[in-house]
Amino acid sequence: MQRFIIAAGLTLFTSLAVAAPDAFQASYTVTAKGLEMGVMTTSLRYNGNTYTYQKRTEANGLAALLSGDTLTERSTGKKNGEELIPAQYMHHHKNKKKDKKDEFSFVTPTQTSGTFNGTAYQLTVPDGTLDMATLELYLMDALAAGKPLNYHIVSRGKLQDYRLRNVGKETISVPAGEYDCEKVEVVHTDGERQTILWLAPKLNYAIVQVRHKEDGDTIETRLKQYQ
Repeated sequence: MQRFIIAAGLTLFTSLAVAAPDAFQASYTVTAKGLEMGVMTTSLRYNGNTYTYQKRTEANGLAALLSGDTLTERSTGKKNGEELIPAQYMHHHKNKKKDKKDEFSFVTPTQTSGTFNGTAYQLTVPDGTLDMATLELYLMDALAAGKPLNYHIVSRGKLQDYRLRNVGKETISVPAGEYDCEKVEVVHTDGERQTILWLAPKLNYAIVQVRHKEDGDTIETRLKQYQ
């Protein structure tokens, strides 16, 4: 199976302060070609001045029998007042044919050290750079506060720019119910992919739906339960 969910990003601007979201748990259905292929669970937890944001996707039904696909993504870090500061990140995609892992730590705010598919790397990055999981939490705050949606992230051993644009409002129905949403599109420079996210102000701008199109395939992740 393809990677289940595409997320959004982190700001390039001087002020990176973010209002930390409240702790939450959510579950999503993952569909491809109109068929349910898996379930994703997410949780944001706080323990004193630390946070853990984790997402785990597992194939189900026939997809589980054929691929045994699992994807675990986790970011841990510090909660400094209302600001979240990532410290460690892990992305692990495993199935019957492959086992790929991306892990890194922020040694300092401008230096990362990690391994991608067994190859070690170190990167010098701009202050305020985030990982692909924590950037979702920053996006929630950016929409609530009307901040720019331009970001730096570290992913797959590289420093990348991540840019999004707000393309309006839309009311959508998902398994969890009907929500008025902000509709945000990831700006892909290659023109061969399209990624759109719907985030609900009613749920503190949590992601309600993601639609990713690539190579003629469409993967949708839709909110099933939120608490």
